[in-house]
Amino acid sequence: MSEVIMDKTKSIITLLTDFGTEDGYAAAMKGVLLSSGSDVRIIDVSHDIAPYDIRQAAFTLLNYAFHFPPGTIHIVVIDPGVGSDRKGIVVESSQRFFIGPDNGVFSFIYHQGKFKAFEIDERSLGTQISPTFHGRDVFAPVALKIVAGQFPDRFFPELQNVISFYDNYEEISGTDYLLKVIHVDHFGNLILNYTRSDWESISGAGSIKLQLKHCFLYGIKNTFSEVDEGQIIATWDSSGFLQIGQYKGNASYQLHMNVGDEVHLKIE
Repeated sequence: MSEVIMDKTKSIITLLTDFGTEDGYAAAMKGVLLSSGSDVRIIDVSHDIAPYDIRQAAFTLLNYAFHFPPGTIHIVVIDPGVGSDRKGIVVESSQRFFIGPDNGVFSFIYHQGKFKAFEIDERSLGTQISPTFHGRDVFAPVALKIVAGQFPDRFFPELQNVISFYDNYEEISGTDYLLKVIHVDHFGNLILNYTRSDWESISGAGSIKLQLKHCFLYGIKNTFSEVDEGQIIATWDSSGFLQIGQYKGNASYQLHMNVGDEVHLKIE
């Protein structure tokens, strides 16, 4: 898979962490990346992921990862297991690289299609590694190796099994499905583990009914503005997932629903 053409003078590296910005942790990573002499372009996606929230980071990553050009290196550091026996990994998918801990943070990337994963051998880095700051001492140096043209399949062993928390929807019958909330976004929209492609793959799909905790929803709207302010609706989010939202409101708060809650979908 390592056929990515890297332009060493214009290497893009994105950062997604739960570090915040007040303690200098994100800046330390950027210092390492900028000290290499390569002309890297660093994009701070966010350092405001809720502390230790691997699932939030995984969905955030999916929303932007494949919109960056081929050759982009995405570093993701939400790493409550840092210093333990959890693995550090490099994932190659769709001509992009993903670097971070093997704790499920790349779950949605795996779900998108073919990928290869490689276990980071810390001994190959030749530097002193803090047991509590692998973002600076492991993941950033690995990114620089890739910038220099040292692709992971040349110096790290391939992994056959990776950790993923993604759950597919459950088919109860040919017309009944059990979905789960997999993410709640900034606006309180409830993102479900059911995509537009799932919907389109159902032959002769008709209208739908969604059963929530306290109400039913009928049909899928194209936009929020099709309904009155405050109304709860179902629509497709920008990444193709079915979502439940409230026009000019917060569906998660209004419905008292969060990640892990179930929704029954029936095709009529």
